[in-house]
Amino acid sequence: MTSPIRVGLIGLSGAPPDEYEGVSWTPNAHLPYLKKSPHYEIVALLNSSVESAKAAIERYELPPQTKAYCKPEDLAADKNVDLVVCSVRVDRHFQTVRPSIIAGKSIFVEWPLEKNLKIAKEMAELAEKHNSRTIVGAQGSFDPWIRKIREIIDSGRIGKVLSSNAQGALGNGGLTESKNVRYFLDREVGGNMVTIRWGHAIEFFAATLGEFKTWNSLLSNRLPQKDLVDYAKKQVVQKDAPNDVPDQIMIQGITTPLNVPVSIHFRGGNSFPGTPMLDWRIQGSKGEMRFTCSSESLNVGREESKLELFDAITGKIENIVLEKDEWDELRQEAKNIAREYEAFRKGEWYPDFKWAVKRHEMIEEMWRRYDLQQKGLGLA
Repeated sequence: MTSPIRVGLIGLSGAPPDEYEGVSWTPNAHLPYLKKSPHYEIVALLNSSVESAKAAIERYELPPQTKAYCKPEDLAADKNVDLVVCSVRVDRHFQTVRPSIIAGKSIFVEWPLEKNLKIAKEMAELAEKHNSRTIVGAQGSFDPWIRKIREIIDSGRIGKVLSSNAQGALGNGGLTESKNVRYFLDREVGGNMVTIRWGHAIEFFAATLGEFKTWNSLLSNRLPQKDLVDYAKKQVVQKDAPNDVPDQIMIQGITTPLNVPVSIHFRGGNSFPGTPMLDWRIQGSKGEMRFTCSSESLNVGREESKLELFDAITGKIENIVLEKDEWDELRQEAKNIAREYEAFRKGEWYPDFKWAVKRHEMIEEMWRRYDLQQKGLGLA
């Protein structure tokens, strides 16, 4: 057996839950796999202070010899670190990994790569210059449901794919927003409904139907003010907080190479009571698939997912069942991240910084068109 990949982890907070603001993505999505897998070993943490890093080492029962750092340069200088994993707020990604990129380490950065296309390109170019292997946390194509949908399309069971449409409710982006993600209301930060939720969604639509070769987008901000809420305490912590991020995302386009016309509408807030948060149809010449889920975030996935296949020839509907793999025993957020880590260590395909730049290019163009619409100049 080869030696484990030694990991320096950025963003594992040592703060207790009642003092932490964020989505706890690092401990919920990355830590379960990294602690379970014999192929990876956490050897260092980088936090805002050495004390915070030491608190996280103790809180999450990491080995006592785990190094605690507060400066990105110190982590980059640690020759015992092979892979740096960055899971902090999006607008802090580059500043925390830049020294490690220059040091030639392998780098895993969560999606979005950074707050805008310009910085994302700079990161990709720097990584190429220093021969740094890169991976971005855009794990939607690793979800077993997504792979099963693609398998059914490729098998010809629904014939020629004629069209696809999806309606999704985002949960976030409704009349109120959690204080833990107050940055979702600030477009400048770069982590919001458009960049995070649509950015992840591109992966599972492209993995099944193909990349968009032509498309149009319509973004709309229907809620320019909303209350920030501490949902645990059921308290409003800020009334009428300003919001400059759209809560309505509409995309229509044609994919390649299947030339499938696709129509997608994601809306902020919850779905109509009794209906799924995601309802996705793929129409074929011999049948149709309907995928429903209790969350639009298929990059995370949910146990409450259902794939139905209608055979137009027999008139029968089949409920598709997935086979389990070893990562299904992890908590939900960690499953697809685990599959991406596995692809990285095995040398299989995984999304890298260049791949992330391609996704950022689409999102940047969506913002450009939105800004023109706001100025009354229409689509261009």
